Amino acid sequence: MSSPESFFVPQGPRFVATELTRGPWSPDHQHGGPSSALLARAIERLPSDGPVFQVARMTVEFLRPIPIAEFELRTEIVRSGKKTRIVTAWLETSGKRIVQATGLCIRRADVPVPAVPVPAVEPPIPSPEESAVFQFPFFMDSVGYHTAMEGRLARGVYGQGPTSMWMRMRVPVVPGETPSPVQRVMAAADSGNGVSVVLDVFKYTFINPDLTVYLHRPMEGEWVCLDAATIPESKGVGLADTRLHDSRGPIGRSVQSLILERRPGG
Repeated sequence: MSSPESFFVPQGPRFVATELTRGPWSPDHQHGGPSSALLARAIERLPSDGPVFQVARMTVEFLRPIPIAEFELRTEIVRSGKKTRIVTAWLETSGKRIVQATGLCIRRADVPVPAVPVPAVEPPIPSPEESAVFQFPFFMDSVGYHTAMEGRLARGVYGQGPTSMWMRMRVPVVPGETPSPVQRVMAAADSGNGVSVVLDVFKYTFINPDLTVYLHRPMEGEWVCLDAATIPESKGVGLADTRLHDSRGPIGRSVQSLILERRPGG
């Protein structure tokens, strides 16, 4: 059987998840990145009869574990103004809403501003070409999100704290369609907690029930860098805090709440 060519396959108004969406925690459930990218695609594609809008913030809430299944995708425009637009999109299956996203979009306009210093990252992050090839080691299956995404370890020691990782999609969200900059960011950003692992993955789980991404400019190119750090706390709650970069510099930030649990027997 040939390998899938995308994360999802459209079937009329519905979308079927392929095995490339498979995540690390269960062979039957998705990584959050592909569905986040599919919802971003839906938010971007909603027509506007006014100004051109840019996604400035996207918050994704994972209401249930996302099965590798067939979904209905629905959207709703919550507010449509001249300067901002708020849109929700969600995936449901068997009548249950599984994952939902809210996009805050800001109108694009020519507003000349003076040059301001951009906070420097010290030491500078090596480029993808200068970074070591990497694949996430804790996925249980041979095919999944970890094989659909290409990784390059730019800085840090994996599993030992703050880490910088370049990531890019090997396959599109849907067949034959070049991913947009927002789709590329959302597909990767849900890996902030996986990039900055600080707990033994065979003893703990650190699943994120949400993801919020802020973008101050569109990503350029195919590679997005996750400059990530995880902060675990002994009361079972943690945070993954990630600075997002492309080859030109900072593009935004993402954060994930973490549910920390000890594995049985761990």
